[in-house]
Amino acid sequence: MNKLKILFFTVVTIFSCNLVQAKSLSEDILKKPIKLLSGETINIKDLLKEKPVYLKFWATWCKPCMKEMPHLQHTQVKYGDKFHVIAVNIDMNDDLESVKAVQKKFELSMPVAMDSSSELAQSFDLIGTPYHLIITQEGKLVHKGHEANAELDNKIGLLAEKPASNLSSVAIKPADTNQLLVEIEKRERAILFFTATWCDWYLEDSRPKMSKQCTQAQKAINNIYRLYPKYNWMGVASRLWTGEKDLKDYLKKHSVAHDFTIDTSNESFFKYKVKNIPTLLIVDNGKVSYRTSDFSDLAELKAILSSTKSTQLN
Repeated sequence: MNKLKILFFTVVTIFSCNLVQAKSLSEDILKKPIKLLSGETINIKDLLKEKPVYLKFWATWCKPCMKEMPHLQHTQVKYGDKFHVIAVNIDMNDDLESVKAVQKKFELSMPVAMDSSSELAQSFDLIGTPYHLIITQEGKLVHKGHEANAELDNKIGLLAEKPASNLSSVAIKPADTNQLLVEIEKRERAILFFTATWCDWYLEDSRPKMSKQCTQAQKAINNIYRLYPKYNWMGVASRLWTGEKDLKDYLKKHSVAHDFTIDTSNESFFKYKVKNIPTLLIVDNGKVSYRTSDFSDLAELKAILSSTKSTQLN
């Protein structure tokens, strides 16, 4: 079992508890806008009037996602007349050019979307890609998983032949109270460093420039933290493929001294619209006053911290 699979099973174990069974998805989820690369905006509720829906969430830098792309196109060719197949890029450290390149490479003929607001991923509790979802015409979520396997194919085949098939609904994890957000909003100033525990090593082959930036950014933050330790510093790790052991290993590897936590509900990433990692924010009284994803020159950040009174995190 490779390192990525170990990470995946760690995450599944952590997030598989406290689920709530639901017969059908909420109207709010079903009506979430999905903006296609074609420029058209659709929603699941309207699609279900015609056929069941199969959503696949993916990223261009996600190796398993790329490996599964032929399966996705095969599903479209085989079941496209009986299923709405939608390829949803999560738009995390991605761009339109890269998404279109994947679309062209694999000759994807199904609609392709970019979840630029992260609302769709947040609604379906995305904790890793690839992420497969099947929704019946009754609005029931009957499959969620991270592999293009026989279970997925069997359910698609069954619904294609019998749309009203009595498949059991599966659960979506309810939103947790985000203690990090509560803490941030209580503080006069907080400095938040958003990153991922895997972005340095996992992206080393597929996105070497991004991988290098992740390493350099943490090194830069370590140095600045030593200069201004009395501010409310908090490292915020993406929950994608990440458990407590992964965070512990990351902190040791990069000699991190400031506080760090995993955004287990993704609410901090969502609230502050963090779509690229690494990103640093200064949040004053709950509002973002400074944002950067460029860690090559942090003179402006140093000037801000030097000219402002610091507050001690209790």
